[in-house]
Amino acid sequence: MKIKHLMASLFTVTTLALIGVNVPTTVDAATVSYVNNSGVVYVTNTNGATVYGQPDNQGRIGSTGAKLANKTGWKYIKSANINGTTYLEVGTNAWIALSDTSSEAPAISLDKDMYINVAGGVNLYDGPNGNFTGNVATGRTMVHVYASKVANGSTWYDVGRNQWINGKYMSEDNVKQTLTMSATAYDPAVLGSSMGYSGVAANLSKFPKGTHLRITASNGQTYDRIVNDTGLFAYNNPNQLDIAMPNSQALSFGRQNVTVQVIG
Repeated sequence: MKIKHLMASLFTVTTLALIGVNVPTTVDAATVSYVNNSGVVYVTNTNGATVYGQPDNQGRIGSTGAKLANKTGWKYIKSANINGTTYLEVGTNAWIALSDTSSEAPAISLDKDMYINVAGGVNLYDGPNGNFTGNVATGRTMVHVYASKVANGSTWYDVGRNQWINGKYMSEDNVKQTLTMSATAYDPAVLGSSMGYSGVAANLSKFPKGTHLRITASNGQTYDRIVNDTGLFAYNNPNQLDIAMPNSQALSFGRQNVTVQVIG
């Protein structure tokens, strides 16, 4: 979910995702106190969160006539307690009531197929970080997902019938196999080849030409490559890959163990 932050110069209907216009109202208050804090909140009011202007010295705060759309996320940079009601500053002279928001991200509707990227069974829960339902999803299979939700920093997916799966077990790709291999790198151009840098040399009896490999190096960098070559080294070493990349990168890559995913 894209988190937004209002700026005075961008205070327009388009950039604020505003919905509707209300007749301006004013709230009178006897006291106002400010706290310099920050965070992210999500609008939970189905009618949208009213945007208020800057409180004056007497604690009066008036509506700008604009609203922030339900289920949108916003950064706030300060809070104010005005006569017992908390407001959050989401931009210059732009405040919303805390009661119109939640710190928990809303579920996002989805309608697509995804893949369980691990072997074996994966537990299903009755909600993000919820209770185990007693059901287990089969690894290396395709599932249909209906919603996603972020909870405590982790993404969860709704796979139907009020059952959720942790996103760390899910992938947009059909990962058929995951294994650890040794890898080096080479520049095809140095060898006089015009194949470019989208390929990888592998033992063709293990990975036939056209196989899609996602290779994750020890530093976390990922290389998506298609098997298009084999050299004597890879030919004689089925657990060895030679990744195509510019010579300057190949020299620093050296030899290392990598994680390899076979993508279907």
